[in-house]
Amino acid sequence: MRIVAISLPVSLLLLAMSASIADAQNLYRWVDKNGKVTYSDQPPPKEIKRVEQPRLRESTIDTSGLNYESQKAAQNFPVTLYTAADCKEDCAIARSYLRKRGIPFAEKVLASAEDAAAFKKRFAVDGLYLPSMTVGSLQQQGFEEGTWNGLLDSAGYPRSAIPNAAPAAPATPATPAPAPAAQ
Repeated sequence: MRIVAISLPVSLLLLAMSASIADAQNLYRWVDKNGKVTYSDQPPPKEIKRVEQPRLRESTIDTSGLNYESQKAAQNFPVTLYTAADCKEDCAIARSYLRKRGIPFAEKVLASAEDAAAFKKRFAVDGLYLPSMTVGSLQQQGFEEGTWNGLLDSAGYPRSAIPNAAPAAPATPATPAPAPAAQ
């Protein structure tokens, strides 16, 4: 079998050849005197002086991770969930909601006075209203499913990531959490 390519990108050609390469054991690449690039499972003619034998690695596609839309959204609009140790039920509901929707997120637990001060500065508030979420530069205090859906939708996170997920239980209105004790 001989395959000749003039203008195809090497990666596409190698991908297309991967099925036959498994049987071929060897792959040869050379450029003839007219500048034509040839890929083949057969050795080149004797007049060809420079021959490469590209090594192909096994190729797999990871399907266990995020879909493309979620990857792009996570890259452009990372999600951070703000919680505290004394925020039990509401924070658990918010965490569960993000997981059911398939949203990759970082969780910032406010555990010190410095954490609380940084939160207040970030959200421009006097109290701690938890759980809270940032989606890129957008922010929302307190869990409200419709509002959180709107923020995530506008950032490009697909709703299709929710595989038969039941809606999150309604949360009670968020109340200011007491500031962590200074240490």
